[in-house]
Amino acid sequence: MDQELPRRRGRQRRPRVPDSLRKRAARACLPCRQHKEKCQGGLPCARCQQYKRTCRFESIQPPAPGPSERASLPSENEMSNREHQMERIIQHFMGDVSFTSRNLQEIADMLEKERDDSISQDAEFSDGQAMSESYSLEPLSTSMMHYSGELSHWNFSKAIRRRLQNIGNGREQPDGPETTKGFFRATGLQSSNSFVTSSMMYFPPRDVAEFLTDTFLQFAQTNYFYFDETTFRQKMNFYYTTNQPFTIEDTGWICTLLMTFAIGTQFAYMQTRPTQAKTPSSEEIPDDHIGLELYRFSCRLIPDMITIASVETVQAFLLLGVYTLPIDTSGLAYTYYGLAIKMAVQNGMHRKYSGVSLDPLSVELRNRLWWSAYSLESRISILHGRPVSVSRVDTDADMPTEVTGLRPSNGVSNLPNIIANIYLTNQLSKLARVILRLRRCPRIQQTQHLQELRTIRTELCDWWASLPVEIHCRDLNPSGPLFRCNVHLELTYTTATIYIGRPFLFLHPGPSARMSTGDIRSETAKLLSDDCVQACLRIIDLCQLLQNSVGLARVSYTEFSSCRAALLALIAQRLIDDSSERLCSAIARGMTLIRQICVGLESARSEVAVIEALERARLQLDRRGESEQNCAPSDSGYDQFRRWAQLWRGEPLTSISLPGLEPENIEVPGTMGDDIPSFDGFLSSFPQELNAFASIPASDEFELPTEWPL
Repeated sequence: MDQELPRRRGRQRRPRVPDSLRKRAARACLPCRQHKEKCQGGLPCARCQQYKRTCRFESIQPPAPGPSERASLPSENEMSNREHQMERIIQHFMGDVSFTSRNLQEIADMLEKERDDSISQDAEFSDGQAMSESYSLEPLSTSMMHYSGELSHWNFSKAIRRRLQNIGNGREQPDGPETTKGFFRATGLQSSNSFVTSSMMYFPPRDVAEFLTDTFLQFAQTNYFYFDETTFRQKMNFYYTTNQPFTIEDTGWICTLLMTFAIGTQFAYMQTRPTQAKTPSSEEIPDDHIGLELYRFSCRLIPDMITIASVETVQAFLLLGVYTLPIDTSGLAYTYYGLAIKMAVQNGMHRKYSGVSLDPLSVELRNRLWWSAYSLESRISILHGRPVSVSRVDTDADMPTEVTGLRPSNGVSNLPNIIANIYLTNQLSKLARVILRLRRCPRIQQTQHLQELRTIRTELCDWWASLPVEIHCRDLNPSGPLFRCNVHLELTYTTATIYIGRPFLFLHPGPSARMSTGDIRSETAKLLSDDCVQACLRIIDLCQLLQNSVGLARVSYTEFSSCRAALLALIAQRLIDDSSERLCSAIARGMTLIRQICVGLESARSEVAVIEALERARLQLDRRGESEQNCAPSDSGYDQFRRWAQLWRGEPLTSISLPGLEPENIEVPGTMGDDIPSFDGFLSSFPQELNAFASIPASDEFELPTEWPL
């Protein structure tokens, strides 16, 4: 036995065979290794070329650095800083762990074992390029695509088909009906062409159509993208000049045209309003009958648009949402935006397209449409307490970029504003998630989430300061080409600031209360609530700037919702600080502005109720001081009793009930008849909210509770 051991140890190794004499390649490509097939070598190898696979090899590790490269290695201070940052990253993902060498080695061995197990399972159960082709986008036409997700039946069937081809020695199976059933569209459920054919009678005269289109692009589009202006005008010219009957395939563009005209009627009065002119009354603004008729006919096309599910139908549903936004924000508009999201997902617009079937212009149109739909639907969902259809982590579509052929007719692109608006939407989503976690977490974890809020606030402030001031984003020159777009962008930014600080308004102590130093809870409550109040005052100033220049739009959700949020937060702040004259002045100005936004709307009953509720809430805050200071000595006891009775019973307020405001600056809407329909618009939820505010008594001191009822 002992004599045989040296003989075994001295056994010679097998000599290396030259590459020219080998029967198989020295290094096999990854697809052949995954399929456990013989690789013939080369790039691409013969087998990958036969099966039309992507032939690739593992990357070779770079050689060790030479003497000259070692000189450029990081210094000891930089290495120490790196170690500190890596410790922070480890603590973030793994919690409070020990950084001893033994413990770190055990953690690294455990993670490496889990990774090896995962790789071995993937290598055993994967099928060729199934892992690399996680989803598929296959064009059906110039405006329709078939999207299939990672774990879909369609992708699994494609994996089976590839395996069958491998078993059959690479013979391609002929395409038959079974290979195209996944691209099925329910055309049998579409209606006859009669609906689309009759749409011509709803087209306004050509010059009116041009006017309404220009109005839409100037006042309604702002920081979103709904369609390509050049293509839109080409389609409009075609439908106005063609003698051929319309078909189902024209449904998407027909609805896009009609809804653009309908939205144009909502903003048409702004085209004739001179600068510094008086706000027009309801009699001076044409009613919405024409726009309503265009909307009602467009609704008949909805079933066909759902079955078509093309890029044009995404445009149409977005415009349906824009039209209903001032009428029923959290209902109809939310539903239409959800349908636009579903149509976009069906076409794979939420995923990155890397194919060659579409030209760069078409790809950019898809990306801009997707991000506009995503921003609108996400923003409405967050601000109105609705679930978001698609999470940010579920989309990897490219951000909009400048592409030749997409510049508007005036030569000034709003693309920087669109990108900034997308960023604000993503930040608003992050804020919503952190605030929800803060509301539900135990007290011991509140500090971590509060720090996250402060970090997001800092990121927002730094990002806003870095935006361009000339023309785009932050240029507030009324004569600039993007003035309303820039004001709307800042309104969106300040609304996000209010969203951060609003939960802390009632947690922030009053001016006479003491605040403990070094407490991150108290410091954060003061910091974010102060930011919220300053953002409210800024919103009132921005709305006043709009009113003094181009005028406030009576159907602009951005203008009204920001003014609404500012007034609510200011009223809440008055419960704590009831001695601020600046807050009183801002509330009075905001009330005047919100009345001017409401002029001429059909849903006037809801808006009048909102305004009265706001005034009642403000008057109740000042009820003690106003009863002594603002009542004239000549007022009789009956006049004082009548004023108090109206306030207590919630009756409509008249001009004599509004101390502190000049009568000529207030437009009190008239009494509405019972025959006028009441819309559940973006104003109708105010009375309940403000009655809750008004029922809270004012106090001089406000202490932080032991548990935060966020």
